[in-house]
Amino acid sequence: MKNLLYLSFIILLFSCKKTPVDNSGNGNGNGNGNGNNNNPAIVFERFITPSIVNPLVTSFNNQHYIYVDTFPLKNKLFIFLPGTTGSPQFYKLIVKKAASLGYHAIGLMYPNSSDLYTAAATSSDNTQFGKCRQEIFDGTDQSTGVNVNFPNCIQRRLYDLLFYLQQQDTLHNWGQFISNNDVVWSKIVIAGHSQGGGHALYISKQVSVERAISFSSIDWNTTLARSADWVTQPGATDVSRLFSINGIGDQLFSYANVQTQLAEMGFAGPAVSIDSNLPPYSNSHTLTTTATPATSVLFPDHNVTCLDAYVPKNNAGGAADSFVKAWEYLIGN
Repeated sequence: MKNLLYLSFIILLFSCKKTPVDNSGNGNGNGNGNGNNNNPAIVFERFITPSIVNPLVTSFNNQHYIYVDTFPLKNKLFIFLPGTTGSPQFYKLIVKKAASLGYHAIGLMYPNSSDLYTAAATSSDNTQFGKCRQEIFDGTDQSTGVNVNFPNCIQRRLYDLLFYLQQQDTLHNWGQFISNNDVVWSKIVIAGHSQGGGHALYISKQVSVERAISFSSIDWNTTLARSADWVTQPGATDVSRLFSINGIGDQLFSYANVQTQLAEMGFAGPAVSIDSNLPPYSNSHTLTTTATPATSVLFPDHNVTCLDAYVPKNNAGGAADSFVKAWEYLIGN
């Protein structure tokens, strides 16, 4: 638990960086409303505060990040869920990569405090991980460990944002991703880092998605020395559409436990390193890295897989080629 508090501190430290604000949802630009675009590859870029979309949102109100690129659109949606206490501003590289591949792409803000782990990681009740994740996903009251109502849950925040975007940006047909007051999950690639990666895999158990990708994530009960109960339950999404990438030296989640959990879920393997191999990585769905992170501040090998400040960089400041290729493979190009 101390490690998770340290992680919260470092993400809050990075959050001191000032970011653009654009809640209009109108037109193109770099998010400051002036119509200029500092990234010419992106033709639609927006930063939208959740409470603008739904006034009932009163916490976890950091901005959603939304991108559409010039690439021929796949008419599929990429959703990225940040790790504990993180926000989409820390994960721009991976979300922009999805946009460059033709996805409508969103970094989604949601209730992501450390309460999930406080309630579940050492509990004698091994159903707590699943109960907490269910409540964060759909807002139903499942556990006293977390407190997430319907307007604030992942499912409703995403629906509300897509409805808002359809109203504000008729050019890009955001409405194709919602129907009958719900999200069209079959058109969605759901991904996330750490806590967000666990949500991505959990959601894939509840609804059938196009693909689910876990970056540096695990639900491991240290008291019982086993995976959370939900891990081995049957899921709505076939395991052939589940992918994972982990840092072998992860300082938060033991890689040995990660291997156990991925095997229990039936992930295609064996694990393949992105550092010395090229796509399609022997068609493995279990990728690893021992690459040196761009910064060594707190838990670098946990964050190296996708957190902007930690991802190894090329000479131009973008993600290193091995990571770009891995992300393309994981997302689906």
